[in-house]
Amino acid sequence: MPRINLLIIGLTVSVLNSTLFALSYTTFIWNDINTREVVRWEGDTAVVKQGSVMQELVCKIKIDPDEVKRAMDSFGVPKSWTTFTYTDEKDLAQKQKQLQIKAQEHGISMLQKGNQFTVDYNWVTSQNKQALTKIAKRIRSTARRNGYRSKRELIGAFTSFVQSMPYKVPPDSRINNEGEQILTAGAMMPLDTLAHGWGDCDSKSMLFAALVQNIGLVDVSFIVMEEHLFAAVQIRPEQNERAIRYKNKDWVLIELTDSWPIGRIPTDRQNAVNVGNYKVVELR
Repeated sequence: MPRINLLIIGLTVSVLNSTLFALSYTTFIWNDINTREVVRWEGDTAVVKQGSVMQELVCKIKIDPDEVKRAMDSFGVPKSWTTFTYTDEKDLAQKQKQLQIKAQEHGISMLQKGNQFTVDYNWVTSQNKQALTKIAKRIRSTARRNGYRSKRELIGAFTSFVQSMPYKVPPDSRINNEGEQILTAGAMMPLDTLAHGWGDCDSKSMLFAALVQNIGLVDVSFIVMEEHLFAAVQIRPEQNERAIRYKNKDWVLIELTDSWPIGRIPTDRQNAVNVGNYKVVELR
């Protein structure tokens, strides 16, 4: 989860391809890894029952280019905001507070120490509800037509949907239509992630959370580490699933950067969880 230091210069700049916004309906085809029959796990390797296959899901989704653009334009802090003059420490503190307030209105939280920006996960996942709800309902309908009934099965459909998108780290900033550099802390809005068809741990986890929470499927929290982020869903863990106990509730871990079944994460990440090297971000 990249952070942007205040007044940092030389950030990577990306100009979005205008052809992105010619999208209308996009057909997503993915396999649900949760539907294969696993005999046992040997470390991070699943031993699968011979002949076991995964359920294929096909969903045609309308991605409104205007909605994508509005989502993208709403997120991020103009770099020009981060450069200012001040007369003394009191004046500096006041201007930093003003910047903090403005940044929060655009999905960016300013940390108290170190003059750094990070993503406001709650703000991002709460935006564009109408558009994301329509998309989430189409995915849910697709799963139900293929026999999915329980909450866990439906969570698996959404999990594998997001996992099927390639892992790619977004740049720390973008250029808007006026040619201004916008700092984004290396994250994308959920609609933006959908339109691109790829994302990193932050962007893919925020897409997953926005989809499932907008239809009331399950509560989501984020498990935040120094260089990584997991989603966690509030369901009862099954045998051998990786979970944490937080505020008297069980939260089952989900790795969204690659195809991992619900409740399985890489061993090295699990070791970090075991020793408490993480913080929990609750999503409202």
